[in-house]
Amino acid sequence: MDRDEKKQQSPGVVKSAGRVMAILELFDETQAPMQLTEIARRLNYPAASALALLKSLQAMDYVAFDPVQKSYSPTIRVAMLGGWIQGQVFLNGAVVGLMNALVEQTGETVMLGMQNDIYAQYVHTVQSARALRYFLKPGTLRPIWRSATGYALLSAQPDDQIRKLVRKINARLEEAEPPVDEKALLADLAQVRKRGYAYSDQLTDGIGAIAILLPYQANGRAMAIGIGGPITRVKPRLAELVALMRDQIGIHLAGSPSAR
Repeated sequence: MDRDEKKQQSPGVVKSAGRVMAILELFDETQAPMQLTEIARRLNYPAASALALLKSLQAMDYVAFDPVQKSYSPTIRVAMLGGWIQGQVFLNGAVVGLMNALVEQTGETVMLGMQNDIYAQYVHTVQSARALRYFLKPGTLRPIWRSATGYALLSAQPDDQIRKLVRKINARLEEAEPPVDEKALLADLAQVRKRGYAYSDQLTDGIGAIAILLPYQANGRAMAIGIGGPITRVKPRLAELVALMRDQIGIHLAGSPSAR
């Protein structure tokens, strides 16, 4: 079972709602029309179930069907749903411009993260063009207490709030997973605040990531920008990459609304 399947089967997720969102996320990943058989295969759904979901989306004008190609594709209505959020999250293109500039200048994958419960979630990613790279899909969840993006996001929170979150995390961990050490986490976050950035190479084998808290919030939610790539490329350039990230944040987000 992959991470997306686990996410759909998480407590509190209605099965049909999870499957609908998985279809829309699959379109976002492929960015092309798809036939029923391909959708069912890639999501591991029974063909009849996938067809019923697609017909429901078609009836509500969220998906269009091409009778010639026998393919489905999302309509403009899907894109319009989050238009008001995009303006606030991406500062009308400034954040995307920042991410594109960082990819061009570093050659590494760049991600934008926000907190989602006990996870850091990548709401937007720009992939490196290199063959050996850190590949991330938008929507990917990472443990907030182990990832660089998570550390950067947590650094904006007071210690009392961190303690409450640690208790929540530990209550939800599987028995085989080691509990989060509250004192160690608070000490690590103190260092992140002091340095102004977070670095981690312990979450994904062979991958190092750097993250910096952005100087504004979207609807009261903190955001962090991150760079990820092979440790052999990222770690030796740590100081250089941090300086570059800070420079580009200053250039692209100058005059952006302050945290609110």
